Amino acid sequence: MRIGFVLNDLRLSGGVNVVLQHASRMASRGDEVFLLIREEVLDTRYKPLLGDAVVVPPDKWEDKTYDIAIATYWETLLLMGNVKSESYVWFCQSYEDRFFPDRNPSISSMQIAGALPLPTLTEAHWLRDLLVSENPDRSVEVVLNGVDKKIFTEGENPNNPGGGFKILIEGSLDAIAKNTTYAIEGSLKSQEATIITHVGNRPHKTDDLRYRFVPSGLSFDQMAGLYRTHHVQVKTPIAEGMFGPPLEGFHCGLPAIVTPVTGAEEYIEDGVNAIVVLWDDTFGIGRTIDSLARNRELWKELQHGARRTAKLWPDWESQSAKFRESLITLANTSKFTQADLANLGRTIQFADMMHWLAMRRLSDKSAGPRTLEGLMFGASTPDTSLLERVKRKMKTIRSVL
Repeated sequence: MRIGFVLNDLRLSGGVNVVLQHASRMASRGDEVFLLIREEVLDTRYKPLLGDAVVVPPDKWEDKTYDIAIATYWETLLLMGNVKSESYVWFCQSYEDRFFPDRNPSISSMQIAGALPLPTLTEAHWLRDLLVSENPDRSVEVVLNGVDKKIFTEGENPNNPGGGFKILIEGSLDAIAKNTTYAIEGSLKSQEATIITHVGNRPHKTDDLRYRFVPSGLSFDQMAGLYRTHHVQVKTPIAEGMFGPPLEGFHCGLPAIVTPVTGAEEYIEDGVNAIVVLWDDTFGIGRTIDSLARNRELWKELQHGARRTAKLWPDWESQSAKFRESLITLANTSKFTQADLANLGRTIQFADMMHWLAMRRLSDKSAGPRTLEGLMFGASTPDTSLLERVKRKMKTIRSVL
């Protein structure tokens, strides 16, 4: 079977990792698997995960016909009309409108694209329920993400992080949905934490000598090493799809302190393998850390619960096999043709452009009523930043024409 995944790029992230885990395993079992990318990037960390899957650059999309073409992000839904395929499926890893700032015009475009009755495969039950509620006519299958149990493991010896009480926090400070600053500030309020390690894109500003910054970009093996050398992971996002990092930590004997984010319900059990905290109580995070540091029996109970959860969780081999089965089931319900998707893509992109321009004009009250007219038709002092954004939007629209 010839399968094409359509991605924005191959910058290694949680979502791209999931695609590569499935793609490489299907390719190793005999399928022809291709990764059609919109943009080529310098980041090559994806290569060890590629296996026998083949990367297809933007100018080569028209060269092949696929049995199943798979959109992997809402923007790639709008590009499916550029892909020749017998059937089309959406692999939805999250409903991305929750990640946009308020009043972002892309929210409505994403919701329109997401409402298309394209058969959909997703990675969490909350996403299935949402997708079905928004469009009851859509076929939706759920395949939970697996875990690489050869990497995320305690090894030969049970995890014993040693003295002190070490906290691990992973996440970008600039990704609002990750809420990493909240996790750090809450951990810094702990009296008993001896080391607070933050893996992220830039350091958090603090004079607290317990804080240690590790630049992101670690390999999976390096991340597993950090899981094994800390006592608890603090992860407090406000939006997630599957919510994978605590589960990886569980496989390394690391319990967690987490917020009740979507996806957590798949495996988080409050008081069993993790402690669930609220989103508005940094002192509560500090107190929770202190209670675990002072009551090591409670910490050991959580660690035992984390191990039990990990033991029962499936690996990538079994989940990628289920992923393929679900793809075939969904492909048989696919009704859109390439021409259908091309027309829909152009329509949604044009509506997105008009909405974006209208929102920009409404928000730029200081520039006067002729901001856009002056920009488009020759003002003496055009808004060059807006001009560049308009050019990028137009380039995006042309890509689907």
